[in-house]
Amino acid sequence: MMNTASPVTRLFSIRNQYGKETATEKLKLLQQVNIKNIKSKKAAQSLYTALLFLQAYPDNKIIYKATEEILIKLHQQVEQNAALQYNLYNSGLTGTTICAAFSFEMVKWLRRTRPSEIKFNSFEADDDQIQAFISVIMSKAESEIFQDGNAEWKSWLKDLRKPDEDILDQLIAIFDSTDIRPEVKDEIWNAIGINVEIKLTSHCCLPASLVKTFYHRSLLRKNYSKQVVKPVAVKLNDKEAEQIIDCSRMIMIRHLREIDPSTFTSAKLVSYYHLQRGISIALMEMVAERRHPIDSYMGYTVFKNGLPVAYAGSWILFDSGRIGLNVFPDYRGGETRYIFEQVLQLHAQVYHLKRFTVDPYQIGKDNSDGIRSGAFWVYYHAGFRPVESQQREIAANEAARIKAEKKYRTAAAVLKTLAESRMELKLQKNAAGFDATDLSRLYANIIAKKYKGDRVTAEKDVAKKLASILQIKNYQDASMNFVLKNWALFLLCKEKEIRKDKSLKQSLKTLFNLKATGSEEAYINALQKNSTLRKLIEEIVEIYMNKS
Repeated sequence: MMNTASPVTRLFSIRNQYGKETATEKLKLLQQVNIKNIKSKKAAQSLYTALLFLQAYPDNKIIYKATEEILIKLHQQVEQNAALQYNLYNSGLTGTTICAAFSFEMVKWLRRTRPSEIKFNSFEADDDQIQAFISVIMSKAESEIFQDGNAEWKSWLKDLRKPDEDILDQLIAIFDSTDIRPEVKDEIWNAIGINVEIKLTSHCCLPASLVKTFYHRSLLRKNYSKQVVKPVAVKLNDKEAEQIIDCSRMIMIRHLREIDPSTFTSAKLVSYYHLQRGISIALMEMVAERRHPIDSYMGYTVFKNGLPVAYAGSWILFDSGRIGLNVFPDYRGGETRYIFEQVLQLHAQVYHLKRFTVDPYQIGKDNSDGIRSGAFWVYYHAGFRPVESQQREIAANEAARIKAEKKYRTAAAVLKTLAESRMELKLQKNAAGFDATDLSRLYANIIAKKYKGDRVTAEKDVAKKLASILQIKNYQDASMNFVLKNWALFLLCKEKEIRKDKSLKQSLKTLFNLKATGSEEAYINALQKNSTLRKLIEEIVEIYMNKS
Protein backbone atom coordinates (compact mmCIF):
# COMPACT_ATOMS: atom_id res chain seq x y z
CA MET A 1 0.00 0.00 0.00
CA MET A 2 1.39 3.38 -1.03
CA ASN A 3 2.20 5.81 1.77
CA THR A 4 0.35 9.12 1.27
CA ALA A 5 1.77 11.05 4.22
CA SER A 6 3.77 14.20 3.50
CA PRO A 7 7.58 13.78 3.46
CA VAL A 8 7.87 15.66 6.76
CA THR A 9 5.15 13.64 8.52
CA ARG A 10 6.58 10.35 7.27
CA LEU A 11 10.16 11.33 8.13
CA PHE A 12 9.10 12.23 11.65
CA SER A 13 7.29 8.90 12.09
CA ILE A 14 10.28 6.75 11.01
CA ARG A 15 13.06 8.88 12.50
CA ASN A 16 13.85 6.25 15.17
CA GLN A 17 13.45 3.18 12.93
CA TYR A 18 16.43 1.45 11.34
CA GLY A 19 17.37 -1.02 8.64
CA LYS A 20 18.57 -0.91 5.05
CA GLU A 21 15.16 -0.17 3.54
CA THR A 22 14.35 2.43 6.21
CA ALA A 23 17.64 4.25 5.58
CA THR A 24 16.86 4.36 1.86
CA GLU A 25 13.38 5.74 2.58
CA LYS A 26 14.77 8.38 4.96
CA LEU A 27 17.17 9.63 2.30
CA LYS A 28 14.39 9.80 -0.32
CA LEU A 29 12.16 11.71 2.09
CA LEU A 30 14.96 14.17 2.89
CA GLN A 31 15.39 14.77 -0.84
CA GLN A 32 11.63 15.32 -1.22
CA VAL A 33 11.37 17.95 1.51
CA ASN A 34 10.62 21.33 -0.04
CA ILE A 35 11.65 23.95 2.48
CA LYS A 36 9.50 26.61 0.79
CA ASN A 37 6.43 24.57 1.73
CA ILE A 38 7.30 24.69 5.44
CA LYS A 39 4.94 27.48 6.43
CA SER A 40 3.07 26.16 9.47
CA LYS A 41 4.23 25.87 13.06
CA LYS A 42 3.47 22.14 13.15
CA ALA A 43 5.40 21.38 9.95
CA ALA A 44 8.43 23.38 11.07
CA GLN A 45 8.53 21.75 14.51
CA SER A 46 8.04 18.23 13.12
CA LEU A 47 10.81 18.72 10.56
CA TYR A 48 13.13 20.31 13.13
CA THR A 49 12.65 17.44 15.59
CA ALA A 50 13.15 14.81 12.89
CA LEU A 51 16.35 16.49 11.66
CA LEU A 52 17.81 16.88 15.15
CA PHE A 53 17.05 13.25 15.95
CA LEU A 54 18.69 12.09 12.71
CA GLN A 55 21.74 14.21 13.51
CA ALA A 56 22.03 12.54 16.91
CA TYR A 57 21.15 9.05 15.64
CA PRO A 58 22.14 9.00 11.93
CA ASP A 59 21.93 5.80 9.86
CA ASN A 60 24.97 6.74 7.81
CA LYS A 61 27.18 9.62 6.66
CA ILE A 62 24.96 10.48 3.68
CA ILE A 63 21.87 10.93 5.85
CA TYR A 64 23.90 12.88 8.40
CA LYS A 65 25.10 15.33 5.72
CA ALA A 66 21.63 15.63 4.18
CA THR A 67 20.04 16.54 7.53
CA GLU A 68 22.80 19.07 8.16
CA GLU A 69 22.03 20.82 4.86
CA ILE A 70 18.27 20.89 5.47
CA LEU A 71 18.74 22.28 8.97
CA ILE A 72 20.58 25.23 7.43
CA LYS A 73 17.79 25.72 4.88
CA LEU A 74 15.11 25.50 7.58
CA HIS A 75 16.95 28.18 9.56
CA GLN A 76 16.95 30.42 6.49
CA GLN A 77 13.25 29.75 5.82
CA VAL A 78 12.31 30.68 9.37
CA GLU A 79 14.35 33.90 9.29
CA GLN A 80 12.77 34.95 5.99
CA ASN A 81 9.17 34.24 7.03
CA ALA A 82 7.85 36.76 9.59
CA ALA A 83 4.55 34.92 10.10
CA LEU A 84 6.37 31.65 10.78
CA GLN A 85 8.72 33.39 13.22
CA TYR A 86 5.72 34.83 15.06
CA ASN A 87 4.00 31.44 15.34
CA LEU A 88 7.22 29.81 16.56
CA TYR A 89 7.82 32.39 19.31
CA ASN A 90 9.25 30.62 22.40
CA SER A 91 9.56 27.34 20.50
CA GLY A 92 13.37 27.22 20.71
CA LEU A 93 13.89 26.65 16.98
CA THR A 94 16.97 28.22 15.44
CA GLY A 95 16.03 31.51 13.80
CA THR A 96 13.26 32.28 16.29
CA THR A 97 13.01 34.38 19.45
CA ILE A 98 12.33 33.32 23.01
CA CYS A 99 11.28 35.48 25.94
CA ALA A 100 11.68 34.53 29.60
CA ALA A 101 13.24 35.54 32.91
CA PHE A 102 16.67 34.04 33.58
CA SER A 103 19.10 34.42 36.49
CA PHE A 104 21.31 37.47 36.88
CA GLU A 105 24.49 35.54 36.03
CA MET A 106 22.92 34.02 32.92
CA VAL A 107 21.64 37.37 31.64
CA LYS A 108 25.03 38.98 32.33
CA TRP A 109 26.76 36.17 30.41
CA LEU A 110 24.34 36.49 27.47
CA ARG A 111 24.82 40.26 27.36
CA ARG A 112 28.60 39.77 27.31
CA THR A 113 28.74 36.94 24.73
CA ARG A 114 25.72 37.84 22.56
CA PRO A 115 25.12 41.57 22.98
CA SER A 116 23.16 41.94 19.74
CA GLU A 117 20.97 38.87 20.38
CA ILE A 118 19.52 39.77 23.78
CA LYS A 119 17.38 42.74 24.78
CA PHE A 120 15.15 43.82 27.63
CA ASN A 121 11.46 42.97 27.27
CA SER A 122 9.49 43.64 30.46
CA PHE A 123 9.27 43.51 34.25
CA GLU A 124 7.02 41.15 36.19
CA ALA A 125 7.06 43.26 39.38
CA ASP A 126 5.24 46.60 39.58
CA ASP A 127 7.03 49.97 39.79
CA ASP A 128 6.80 50.32 43.57
CA GLN A 129 8.26 46.86 44.12
CA ILE A 130 11.07 47.47 41.62
CA GLN A 131 11.97 50.79 43.24
CA ALA A 132 12.13 49.10 46.66
CA PHE A 133 14.34 46.30 45.34
CA ILE A 134 16.68 48.65 43.48
CA SER A 135 17.00 50.79 46.62
CA VAL A 136 18.34 47.73 48.44
CA ILE A 137 20.87 46.95 45.72
CA MET A 138 22.13 50.51 45.08
CA SER A 139 24.46 52.32 47.44
CA LYS A 140 22.68 54.15 50.25
CA ALA A 141 23.99 57.50 49.09
CA GLU A 142 22.50 57.14 45.61
CA SER A 143 19.23 55.44 46.64
CA GLU A 144 18.31 58.36 48.95
CA ILE A 145 16.94 60.17 45.88
CA PHE A 146 14.03 57.69 45.83
CA GLN A 147 12.85 58.69 49.30
CA ASP A 148 9.78 60.88 49.81
CA GLY A 149 8.95 61.17 46.11
CA ASN A 150 12.09 63.07 45.06
CA ALA A 151 12.58 60.86 42.01
CA GLU A 152 11.10 57.82 40.27
CA TRP A 153 13.53 54.98 39.47
CA LYS A 154 12.81 54.80 35.71
CA SER A 155 13.44 58.47 35.02
CA TRP A 156 16.47 58.47 37.33
CA LEU A 157 18.14 55.62 35.45
CA LYS A 158 17.16 57.11 32.11
CA ASP A 159 18.89 60.39 32.96
CA LEU A 160 22.08 58.52 33.92
CA ARG A 161 22.17 56.36 30.80
CA LYS A 162 25.16 56.39 28.46
CA PRO A 163 24.38 56.97 24.74
CA ASP A 164 24.89 53.29 23.81
CA GLU A 165 23.46 51.84 27.02
CA ASP A 166 19.96 50.53 27.71
CA ILE A 167 18.14 49.64 30.90
CA LEU A 168 19.41 46.06 30.84
CA ASP A 169 23.03 47.25 30.92
CA GLN A 170 22.23 49.60 33.80
CA LEU A 171 20.53 46.91 35.85
CA ILE A 172 23.43 44.52 35.27
CA ALA A 173 25.92 47.21 36.35
CA ILE A 174 23.94 48.02 39.52
CA PHE A 175 23.62 44.37 40.53
CA ASP A 176 27.24 43.65 39.61
CA SER A 177 28.56 46.40 41.87
CA THR A 178 26.71 45.36 45.03
CA ASP A 179 28.56 43.36 47.70
CA ILE A 180 25.57 41.45 49.10
CA ARG A 181 25.74 37.63 49.09
CA PRO A 182 25.27 36.10 45.62
CA GLU A 183 22.19 34.07 46.59
CA VAL A 184 20.50 37.21 48.03
CA LYS A 185 21.31 39.10 44.83
CA ASP A 186 19.78 36.23 42.84
CA GLU A 187 16.56 36.36 44.86
CA ILE A 188 16.17 40.11 44.37
CA TRP A 189 16.82 39.81 40.61
CA ASN A 190 14.28 36.99 40.40
CA ALA A 191 11.74 38.95 42.45
CA ILE A 192 11.92 41.86 40.00
CA GLY A 193 11.26 39.39 37.17
CA ILE A 194 13.34 40.78 34.31
CA ASN A 195 12.11 39.22 31.07
CA VAL A 196 14.56 39.30 28.18
CA GLU A 197 14.18 38.45 24.51
CA ILE A 198 16.85 36.25 22.94
CA LYS A 199 17.28 35.66 19.21
CA LEU A 200 18.53 32.14 18.49
CA THR A 201 20.90 32.69 15.59
CA SER A 202 22.91 29.46 15.46
CA HIS A 203 22.46 25.73 16.02
CA CYS A 204 23.36 24.26 19.37
CA CYS A 205 26.17 21.72 18.94
CA LEU A 206 29.81 21.11 19.80
CA PRO A 207 32.66 21.77 17.33
CA ALA A 208 33.78 18.78 15.26
CA SER A 209 37.07 18.57 17.19
CA LEU A 210 35.15 17.41 20.28
CA VAL A 211 32.93 14.89 18.49
CA LYS A 212 33.36 11.23 17.55
CA THR A 213 30.51 10.63 15.12
CA PHE A 214 28.70 7.29 15.35
CA TYR A 215 26.33 5.83 12.74
CA HIS A 216 23.49 3.53 13.80
CA ARG A 217 22.28 0.23 12.38
CA SER A 218 19.78 0.04 15.24
CA LEU A 219 18.97 1.60 18.61
CA LEU A 220 19.92 0.01 21.91
CA ARG A 221 16.76 -0.33 23.96
CA LYS A 222 16.53 -3.77 25.55
CA ASN A 223 18.79 -6.73 26.26
CA TYR A 224 22.04 -4.92 25.56
CA SER A 225 25.29 -5.68 27.33
CA LYS A 226 25.76 -3.63 30.51
CA GLN A 227 29.49 -4.17 30.68
CA VAL A 228 31.40 -1.32 32.27
CA VAL A 229 33.32 0.67 29.68
CA LYS A 230 36.14 2.94 30.78
CA PRO A 231 35.45 6.54 29.69
CA VAL A 232 38.17 8.40 27.81
CA ALA A 233 38.99 11.72 29.45
CA VAL A 234 39.59 14.56 26.99
CA LYS A 235 42.12 17.22 27.92
CA LEU A 236 40.39 20.53 27.23
CA ASN A 237 41.88 23.91 26.54
CA ASP A 238 39.97 26.97 27.78
CA LYS A 239 38.35 27.61 24.40
CA GLU A 240 36.98 24.06 24.18
CA ALA A 241 35.72 24.19 27.76
CA GLU A 242 33.96 27.49 27.02
CA GLN A 243 32.36 25.91 23.93
CA ILE A 244 30.98 23.10 26.10
CA ILE A 245 29.65 25.62 28.63
CA ASP A 246 28.12 27.72 25.84
CA CYS A 247 26.35 24.70 24.35
CA SER A 248 25.17 23.47 27.75
CA ARG A 249 23.73 26.87 28.65
CA MET A 250 22.14 27.63 25.30
CA ILE A 251 20.29 24.31 25.05
CA MET A 252 18.81 25.05 28.47
CA ILE A 253 17.85 28.56 27.42
CA ARG A 254 16.14 27.20 24.29
CA HIS A 255 13.97 25.08 26.57
CA LEU A 256 13.38 27.98 29.00
CA ARG A 257 15.30 26.16 31.73
CA GLU A 258 18.34 26.70 33.90
CA ILE A 259 20.30 24.71 36.51
CA ASP A 260 22.96 26.06 38.86
CA PRO A 261 25.99 23.95 37.83
CA SER A 262 25.90 25.05 34.18
CA THR A 263 25.11 28.66 35.14
CA PHE A 264 27.75 28.93 37.87
CA THR A 265 30.67 27.03 36.35
CA SER A 266 33.84 28.15 34.56
CA ALA A 267 36.27 26.72 32.01
CA LYS A 268 38.64 25.30 34.63
CA LEU A 269 35.77 23.43 36.33
CA VAL A 270 34.63 21.39 33.31
CA SER A 271 35.75 17.84 32.52
CA TYR A 272 34.78 16.00 29.36
CA TYR A 273 34.63 12.28 28.52
CA HIS A 274 34.11 10.22 25.37
CA LEU A 275 32.06 7.05 25.76
CA GLN A 276 30.66 4.62 23.18
CA ARG A 277 28.17 5.13 20.34
CA GLY A 278 28.86 8.83 19.85
CA ILE A 279 28.07 9.68 23.47
CA SER A 280 30.16 12.21 25.33
CA ILE A 281 29.47 13.72 28.75
CA ALA A 282 30.60 16.99 30.28
CA LEU A 283 30.81 17.19 34.08
CA MET A 284 30.66 20.62 35.70
CA GLU A 285 31.37 21.79 39.21
CA MET A 286 30.40 25.22 40.52
CA VAL A 287 32.62 28.15 41.44
CA ALA A 288 33.42 28.27 45.17
CA GLU A 289 30.99 31.04 46.15
CA ARG A 290 28.05 29.09 44.67
CA ARG A 291 28.68 25.66 46.15
CA HIS A 292 26.49 23.81 48.58
CA PRO A 293 28.21 23.75 52.01
CA ILE A 294 27.99 20.00 52.74
CA ASP A 295 27.27 17.92 49.65
CA SER A 296 28.63 18.67 46.18
CA TYR A 297 26.12 19.73 43.51
CA MET A 298 27.65 18.72 40.18
CA GLY A 299 26.05 19.18 36.77
CA TYR A 300 26.32 17.22 33.55
CA THR A 301 25.34 17.49 29.90
CA VAL A 302 25.09 14.44 27.64
CA PHE A 303 26.03 14.93 23.99
CA LYS A 304 25.19 12.52 21.17
CA ASN A 305 27.27 13.14 18.06
CA GLY A 306 27.92 16.60 19.48
CA LEU A 307 24.29 17.54 20.08
CA PRO A 308 23.16 18.17 23.68
CA VAL A 309 20.48 15.51 24.23
CA ALA A 310 20.14 15.31 28.02
CA TYR A 311 21.17 17.02 31.26
CA ALA A 312 20.77 16.93 35.02
CA GLY A 313 22.73 17.21 38.24
CA SER A 314 24.06 15.00 40.99
CA TRP A 315 24.32 15.81 44.69
CA ILE A 316 27.26 13.87 46.09
CA LEU A 317 27.92 13.17 49.77
CA PHE A 318 30.56 10.61 50.78
CA ASP A 319 30.01 7.73 48.30
CA SER A 320 26.31 8.34 47.73
CA GLY A 321 24.81 10.51 45.00
CA ARG A 322 21.31 11.84 44.34
CA ILE A 323 20.96 11.97 40.59
CA GLY A 324 18.47 12.59 37.81
CA LEU A 325 18.14 12.49 34.02
CA ASN A 326 16.24 14.88 31.76
CA VAL A 327 16.17 14.02 28.07
CA PHE A 328 15.23 16.93 25.83
CA PRO A 329 11.92 16.26 24.01
CA ASP A 330 13.49 16.20 20.51
CA TYR A 331 15.57 13.15 21.46
CA ARG A 332 13.00 11.02 23.22
CA GLY A 333 12.41 7.68 21.56
CA GLY A 334 16.16 7.14 21.23
CA GLU A 335 18.58 5.39 23.56
CA THR A 336 17.46 6.95 26.84
CA ARG A 337 17.99 3.81 28.87
CA TYR A 338 21.47 3.23 27.50
CA ILE A 339 22.41 6.90 27.97
CA PHE A 340 21.39 6.78 31.63
CA GLU A 341 23.49 3.64 32.13
CA GLN A 342 26.48 5.56 30.77
CA VAL A 343 25.74 8.52 33.04
CA LEU A 344 25.62 6.25 36.10
CA GLN A 345 28.80 4.40 35.10
CA LEU A 346 30.68 7.66 34.54
CA HIS A 347 29.61 9.10 37.89
CA ALA A 348 30.45 5.85 39.67
CA GLN A 349 33.93 5.80 38.14
CA VAL A 350 34.86 9.49 38.31
CA TYR A 351 33.38 10.19 41.76
CA HIS A 352 33.80 6.65 43.21
CA LEU A 353 30.11 6.30 44.09
CA LYS A 354 28.57 3.16 45.57
CA ARG A 355 24.94 4.28 45.84
CA PHE A 356 22.52 6.42 43.85
CA THR A 357 19.15 7.84 44.84
CA VAL A 358 16.45 9.63 42.88
CA ASP A 359 14.18 12.29 44.38
CA PRO A 360 10.39 12.08 43.89
CA TYR A 361 10.40 15.17 41.63
CA GLN A 362 12.60 13.40 39.07
CA ILE A 363 10.09 10.54 38.92
CA GLY A 364 7.09 12.82 38.52
CA LYS A 365 5.99 14.28 41.86
CA ASP A 366 4.78 17.83 41.09
CA ASN A 367 6.37 17.30 37.66
CA SER A 368 3.90 16.62 34.84
CA ASP A 369 6.72 16.10 32.33
CA GLY A 370 8.09 13.27 34.48
CA ILE A 371 4.68 11.56 34.47
CA ARG A 372 4.11 12.15 30.75
CA SER A 373 7.52 10.73 29.78
CA GLY A 374 7.22 7.71 32.11
CA ALA A 375 10.45 8.70 33.88
CA PHE A 376 9.84 6.14 36.65
CA TRP A 377 10.57 3.28 34.25
CA VAL A 378 13.87 4.77 33.07
CA TYR A 379 15.11 4.56 36.66
CA TYR A 380 13.47 1.20 37.32
CA HIS A 381 15.11 -0.44 34.30
CA ALA A 382 18.47 0.99 35.42
CA GLY A 383 18.11 -0.96 38.68
CA PHE A 384 16.53 1.66 40.97
CA ARG A 385 13.76 0.51 43.31
CA PRO A 386 11.32 2.55 45.43
CA VAL A 387 12.47 3.05 49.02
CA GLU A 388 8.92 2.81 50.42
CA SER A 389 7.37 -0.68 50.61
CA GLN A 390 3.98 0.34 49.14
CA GLN A 391 5.55 1.79 45.99
CA ARG A 392 7.98 -1.13 45.76
CA GLU A 393 5.06 -3.59 45.66
CA ILE A 394 3.10 -1.53 43.11
CA ALA A 395 6.19 -1.28 40.89
CA ALA A 396 6.79 -5.04 40.99
CA ASN A 397 3.15 -5.72 40.01
CA GLU A 398 3.28 -3.14 37.19
CA ALA A 399 6.56 -4.56 35.86
CA ALA A 400 5.08 -8.06 35.78
CA ARG A 401 1.97 -6.84 33.96
CA ILE A 402 4.04 -4.92 31.38
CA LYS A 403 6.06 -8.09 30.71
CA ALA A 404 2.91 -10.19 30.32
CA GLU A 405 0.86 -7.71 28.24
CA LYS A 406 2.76 -6.13 25.35
CA LYS A 407 0.31 -3.26 24.85
CA TYR A 408 -0.10 -2.42 28.53
CA ARG A 409 1.03 1.02 29.75
CA THR A 410 1.09 2.22 33.34
CA ALA A 411 -1.68 4.75 33.99
CA ALA A 412 -0.76 8.30 34.94
CA ALA A 413 -2.54 7.92 38.30
CA VAL A 414 -0.35 4.91 39.13
CA LEU A 415 2.80 6.77 38.08
CA LYS A 416 1.81 9.61 40.42
CA THR A 417 1.50 7.14 43.29
CA LEU A 418 4.89 5.65 42.43
CA ALA A 419 6.38 9.16 42.46
CA GLU A 420 5.57 9.49 46.17
CA SER A 421 8.70 7.52 47.06
CA ARG A 422 12.39 8.11 46.55
CA MET A 423 14.22 5.43 44.57
CA GLU A 424 17.56 3.82 45.37
CA LEU A 425 20.27 1.85 43.55
CA LYS A 426 22.96 0.27 45.73
CA LEU A 427 26.12 -0.79 43.91
CA GLN A 428 27.78 -1.91 47.15
CA LYS A 429 26.26 -2.74 50.54
CA ASN A 430 28.71 -0.60 52.52
CA ALA A 431 27.67 2.65 50.79
CA ALA A 432 26.60 5.65 52.88
CA GLY A 433 22.89 5.37 53.58
CA PHE A 434 22.17 9.08 53.85
CA ASP A 435 22.46 12.24 51.76
CA ALA A 436 21.98 15.98 52.23
CA THR A 437 18.18 15.57 52.21
CA ASP A 438 18.48 13.28 55.23
CA LEU A 439 20.90 15.71 56.91
CA SER A 440 18.35 18.47 56.41
CA ARG A 441 15.86 16.45 58.47
CA LEU A 442 18.64 15.68 60.95
CA TYR A 443 19.37 19.42 61.38
CA ALA A 444 15.75 20.08 62.29
CA ASN A 445 15.69 17.12 64.69
CA ILE A 446 18.82 18.31 66.50
CA ILE A 447 17.23 21.72 67.08
CA ALA A 448 13.99 20.08 68.25
CA LYS A 449 15.55 17.44 70.52
CA LYS A 450 18.83 18.88 71.77
CA TYR A 451 17.76 22.54 72.00
CA LYS A 452 14.00 22.09 72.63
CA GLY A 453 13.22 23.96 69.42
CA ASP A 454 15.27 27.05 70.37
CA ARG A 455 16.90 27.83 67.01
CA VAL A 456 18.55 31.05 68.25
CA THR A 457 20.43 29.23 71.01
CA ALA A 458 21.24 26.29 68.73
CA GLU A 459 22.84 28.43 66.02
CA LYS A 460 24.44 31.16 68.16
CA ASP A 461 28.19 31.52 67.48
CA VAL A 462 28.46 27.89 66.27
CA ALA A 463 30.72 28.79 63.35
CA LYS A 464 33.09 30.69 65.61
CA LYS A 465 33.16 27.84 68.14
CA LEU A 466 33.90 25.18 65.52
CA ALA A 467 36.57 27.41 63.96
CA SER A 468 38.22 27.77 67.35
CA ILE A 469 38.28 23.99 67.90
CA LEU A 470 39.78 23.44 64.44
CA GLN A 471 42.05 26.52 64.64
CA ILE A 472 40.66 28.04 61.45
CA LYS A 473 41.77 31.67 61.48
CA ASN A 474 39.93 32.86 58.39
CA TYR A 475 36.51 31.77 59.70
CA GLN A 476 35.06 35.23 59.02
CA ASP A 477 35.71 34.99 55.28
CA ALA A 478 32.30 34.70 53.62
CA SER A 479 32.84 31.30 51.96
CA MET A 480 34.51 29.71 54.99
CA ASN A 481 31.92 31.10 57.40
CA PHE A 482 29.13 29.73 55.18
CA VAL A 483 30.66 26.24 55.29
CA LEU A 484 31.31 26.32 59.03
CA LYS A 485 27.81 27.53 59.91
CA ASN A 486 26.25 24.63 58.01
CA TRP A 487 28.54 21.92 59.41
CA ALA A 488 28.81 23.20 62.99
CA LEU A 489 25.45 22.11 64.42
CA PHE A 490 26.13 18.51 63.36
CA LEU A 491 29.76 18.34 64.45
CA LEU A 492 29.25 20.03 67.82
CA CYS A 493 27.01 17.11 68.73
CA LYS A 494 30.32 15.22 68.90
CA GLU A 495 32.41 18.07 70.29
CA LYS A 496 34.32 15.94 72.85
CA GLU A 497 35.36 13.36 70.26
CA ILE A 498 36.54 16.05 67.84
CA ARG A 499 38.57 17.90 70.47
CA LYS A 500 40.43 14.69 71.38
CA ASP A 501 41.25 13.62 67.80
CA LYS A 502 44.09 15.69 66.29
CA SER A 503 43.98 13.80 63.01
CA LEU A 504 40.24 14.42 62.63
CA LYS A 505 40.65 18.11 63.40
CA GLN A 506 43.32 18.46 60.72
CA SER A 507 41.27 16.54 58.14
CA LEU A 508 38.19 18.67 58.87
CA LYS A 509 40.26 21.81 58.42
CA THR A 510 41.49 20.49 55.05
CA LEU A 511 37.96 19.56 54.01
CA PHE A 512 36.55 22.98 54.80
CA ASN A 513 39.36 24.75 52.94
CA LEU A 514 38.68 22.59 49.86
CA LYS A 515 34.95 23.35 50.02
CA ALA A 516 35.46 27.09 50.58
CA THR A 517 38.18 27.80 48.03
CA GLY A 518 39.58 24.60 46.52
CA SER A 519 38.49 21.85 44.14
CA GLU A 520 35.07 20.28 44.55
CA GLU A 521 36.31 16.95 43.17
CA ALA A 522 39.18 17.02 45.69
CA TYR A 523 36.62 17.71 48.44
CA ILE A 524 34.57 14.68 47.36
CA ASN A 525 37.66 12.45 47.42
CA ALA A 526 38.81 13.76 50.82
CA LEU A 527 35.33 13.26 52.28
CA GLN A 528 35.22 9.65 51.05
CA LYS A 529 38.58 8.90 52.68
CA ASN A 530 37.47 10.32 56.02
CA SER A 531 35.99 7.21 57.64
CA THR A 532 36.11 8.78 61.11
CA LEU A 533 33.89 11.68 60.05
CA ARG A 534 31.46 9.36 58.31
CA LYS A 535 31.19 7.23 61.46
CA LEU A 536 30.49 10.34 63.56
CA ILE A 537 27.72 11.45 61.18
CA GLU A 538 26.20 7.95 61.22
CA GLU A 539 26.20 8.01 65.04
CA ILE A 540 24.50 11.42 65.07
CA VAL A 541 21.90 10.16 62.58
CA GLU A 542 21.26 7.15 64.83
CA ILE A 543 20.80 9.36 67.91
CA TYR A 544 18.59 12.09 66.46
CA MET A 545 16.71 10.31 63.66
CA ASN A 546 15.32 7.40 65.67
CA LYS A 547 11.59 7.19 66.26
CA SER A 548 11.66 7.64 70.03
